[in-house]
Amino acid sequence: MLRCLLLCLAANAAAAMSIGAASIGAESSRRMLLLHGSGTSAGAFVNSPTASGAKRFLAGVPRRADAGASIPPNWQYHALDAGTDDGSWWTGDDGKGLEKSVASVERALVEQAAVGIVGHEQGATLAAIVAARSALGEGPRIKFAVLCGAAMPPPPHAALLHRLRDDSAAGAVQTLHCISPTDSDSAAVAACFGQEAETLFHDGGGAMPGPGWWEETRGYPERVTGGRFWCTQVGPARYYATGNMVM
Repeated sequence: MLRCLLLCLAANAAAAMSIGAASIGAESSRRMLLLHGSGTSAGAFVNSPTASGAKRFLAGVPRRADAGASIPPNWQYHALDAGTDDGSWWTGDDGKGLEKSVASVERALVEQAAVGIVGHEQGATLAAIVAARSALGEGPRIKFAVLCGAAMPPPPHAALLHRLRDDSAAGAVQTLHCISPTDSDSAAVAACFGQEAETLFHDGGGAMPGPGWWEETRGYPERVTGGRFWCTQVGPARYYATGNMVM
């Protein structure tokens, strides 16, 4: 009897550990993966209000205590760290370490069951590669990518984006490109994702856009993943009409 009781307790403990290790928002489909820029870390990225941080950007994502039937469920996120001494996802013009970073991101997408990816600077370029691989059927399926200050990647990954640009049969991954008006390199990345790509111009230069981005894009992650309505931090829900236009 004692042995049976101990086995039951061990089984319960194992189940509890499994639940604790589950992906972000295990019961939610509203999950996105964040990729920081070079020279920083995942922890600093989500907490810093500076040009290299995402704190102001994330402040725009609603965190409603009344989320439920009449208010869309809250979006959740997980920040992935590059795991390098200098915070870079790759080094050099030849992209040393980039293949490893792509594999790390794709593994995290599967583990976290994330439907979207958000990247800044080097992290945005990496997100563009992962999104392109997804659209071409060469990586995990994602629904959207938000690219803030993405530059064309080093070869051969630049060729990957060009292949996506020229492949009319490629699957659709919705992309939002947050760039400054003079950022021609990011505009070239946006062009590779075709007519479905959206652009949010802002005056922050190389920084991520401020909290107003969510309202300016009408809750972009919610809209491009088939949501019926969206909201800001305060106020009622706003419904999308046919074609995802706001009613």
